[in-house]
This record gives sequence, C-alpha cells and structure tokens, in this order.
Amino acid sequence: MIDGIDPPLGERLDMNPNPDKENVTTVTSICTVVLRELRLERGLHQAQVADWIGKTPSAWTKIESGKAPLQLEILIRVCRGFQVWPSAVMATAERYSHYLGQRKWSIVTTDLPPGEDDLLREAQEYWSSPGGRNAATNRWGHMPVLNGPQWNMDGSAAENTASAPFRFAVDPWFRSTQMAAIEATGLGF
Repeated sequence: MIDGIDPPLGERLDMNPNPDKENVTTVTSICTVVLRELRLERGLHQAQVADWIGKTPSAWTKIESGKAPLQLEILIRVCRGFQVWPSAVMATAERYSHYLGQRKWSIVTTDLPPGEDDLLREAQEYWSSPGGRNAATNRWGHMPVLNGPQWNMDGSAAENTASAPFRFAVDPWFRSTQMAAIEATGLGF
C-alpha cells in the first residue's frame, strides 16, 4: 500500500476490525448517527437542534450519544428543523443498514443495553479521533451523509461514498488513517 492511497477493496475483503466479535447495532442508532452527521455537515450546534425539539442541549446530547432513545416525534421535529423529509433519513438508514449487513453486522430492531451498541461506540470514537475532529471543521471532499452509501454494479458499496463514522466502524485501514491524522491547527479566525 502506498501512503495516502486507499488499497483496493479486494485486498481488504473482511473489513470487520474485530473479526472474532459479532458487531451489532440498531436501526435507531443508524438514524442517530445520520442525524449527527447531518448536524455537523450543516455546521449547527447541539443547542440549536435542542431548541427545535423543545429540550435542553444536554437532553439532545444524550440522544446523539445514544444514552437516551431517539423517539419518532423527536426524529420528525429534527428533520423538520433540518428541512429534510423523515423518509429521506429513513431511506439513508436503510442503505447504511444494508452497508453494515454486507460487512457481517447484525442490525436489530429492539433496544440494546447501554454500551452494547457497536455502531454508537465506533461513531463516538471516530468523532473524537484527530481525523473526525478535522472533518468537523472542514467538510470539503466529504459526500453528504444523505447521499451515501452508493453501490457498485456488482451490488457492493463503493467505499468512498460511505459517511465517515460508518466507514470507521468497518474499515481498519480508514480507522488507522483517522486515528493517525495530524490535527489541523486553528488560524485564529
């Protein structure tokens, strides 16, 4: 592999970073990750989203981190604030569910006990990584979360079209590049 060049998919077919462990997440968690990525893309603060749903910023933070459930009414209000159809978020969640399923993840429709949702754990790790913090300040070159993932002719997902938290969860190479990224320094303006 040449530094900075993504190796071909064939060289990394089993993209589960923990091959001995079955990864599991929920449809609700996928929606939660999609909504957080959408908020970051639009450059909005958590307090703004909390205002849309009539909750405190800490209540929305708990929803975004998976410590409180994302209820249907909240999903609809947040989508209204983003000026996005809830069906668009659900369709995106369905595509990411298929994306994760292709990589041997289990997607359940029931609630998981706190700390057992692998996607939320991986997404939190991505957002706190140097690469994740860089992406939060510069969204150029990132495909909008609602547009991904996209599919190749053979039915597999085109890796560079998946939103970063999802790719971080399944691709060890991408994970290592995000963890090793040099953090951008602020320019003071």
